[in-house]
Amino acid sequence: MNIKKISGAVLAVGLAGFLIWDNAYRFKGEGRHFLEGRYYSDFNIFNGEEKIEFQLETGEKLHLDAHIEKGKANVSFTRKGEKNSNVISNIEDADTYFTADQTGRYVVKMDFKHAKGTVEIKCDDQVKDKNIYR
Repeated sequence: MNIKKISGAVLAVGLAGFLIWDNAYRFKGEGRHFLEGRYYSDFNIFNGEEKIEFQLETGEKLHLDAHIEKGKANVSFTRKGEKNSNVISNIEDADTYFTADQTGRYVVKMDFKHAKGTVEIKCDDQVKDKNIYR
């Protein structure tokens, strides 16, 4: 066999293995909890995506409290059916609110890349419908 073909095959297998590892859904930790009006996750490793939805009236708020020790985490808030979203990227420590600009269902999308930490998203006290829709 030709050394270039062997090197190419080894490189291709290594790259494929890395891509599978880098993009495979993985969660290890204390768990994800979906309580009334509150999502909480405590993890040693989270690689993947989580989506939840809330029904919000104009002016109602969601509170994001996140602490990421390593890896990457992004959270976006989007009114269902729309493309524009409010995105918080590369979270290390976040303590912020998202306010609904219109009445409707809002999608909260969390993307994690080999992350370790905690994330809490909860309804402000004024929110009438405290259900989390998945």
